[in-house]
Amino acid sequence: MKLERIGLIVNPVAGKGTAYNLEVARGAVQALCPKEVLAGPGELGLAAAPNGTILKLAGQRGRAATQALARQAAVAGVQALVVVGGDGTLADVAFALIGMAQRPPILGIGAGSINAGELVTCKAEEIASLNNPEFSLHTVTGLIAGVNDQDMALAFNDVVISTTVVGMVEGNLVDFDAGEFLAGNRVIAEPQRIGRESARVTKLTSSGPVSIAEGRQIGTVIVGFSHYPSFFGKAIIGGIILSSLTGAPAGCLVCEQPLVRTRLSLEELHSIEPINAAFASLALGETILVEHLEPPAVLCADGNPLACLRLDKRAYIRVAPEGVQVLHLAQDSQPTNGPERS
Repeated sequence: MKLERIGLIVNPVAGKGTAYNLEVARGAVQALCPKEVLAGPGELGLAAAPNGTILKLAGQRGRAATQALARQAAVAGVQALVVVGGDGTLADVAFALIGMAQRPPILGIGAGSINAGELVTCKAEEIASLNNPEFSLHTVTGLIAGVNDQDMALAFNDVVISTTVVGMVEGNLVDFDAGEFLAGNRVIAEPQRIGRESARVTKLTSSGPVSIAEGRQIGTVIVGFSHYPSFFGKAIIGGIILSSLTGAPAGCLVCEQPLVRTRLSLEELHSIEPINAAFASLALGETILVEHLEPPAVLCADGNPLACLRLDKRAYIRVAPEGVQVLHLAQDSQPTNGPERS
């Protein structure tokens, strides 16, 4: 499958930063050798493809800029969206395409901190595999995350409610304050519990609500897929709650301790043991509802902070009824969290 016309979107702040990500984007364009490249301005893409056609922005920044560029490229009729960034960036592009008449597949180049999702076609250090590639087209299922009845993002690894997100400093994984990260600041912080006495996590089903956890039992909320072969979250989300044995596509874990963290000593672990958690499966048509959390809890999708959950905000997570098309290298195994479409 020869890609003659592509859209190029680069997240300059993902992973190792601007210079590295532009070098990766430049290598990807050279490997794919398309006839036409439509790219975001400057470090958002055009700097890696100076002969390309610029996609204009009207003052958008961050996630809004990524999504605006994705929509423009889709309307322009590109064969694929080549996206250089982390799991959150790729999920932002997928979310931007929801409801559009033209939805080109994503060719995701993982240049973030984790790069574990099924939207990743290849990792940044593997762009040589894009020389004369054979692609297969797959449909991957996502999780919709939102607040107060407003959909905010798609996630393809997990949706997490916590006080920190994982990031990278000088090649090392660290815990960033999620609220500060949402405001554009990089502040290293210790993970905190998010529950308060009135907090609750509920699963809404056709048979009625099912209580999962309440009050101080809520230290972290994680919703993720049951069938990832590579994502480490399967160890705590899939196998333990038995969703993968029942065919339920996803599951919810609520733990009394902060689980999203990059550092923990054996002494610290001993001090908080035993650790208690509650689990529930999540099927299509069901919703996880999270209410009355203790600030500074933040709703995050694939590592992307979305919203600070003040007391008047209700977060929800459900399985998306439609998937997104992704280009995988033909030698890769088929994704396992969604059916193959072609």
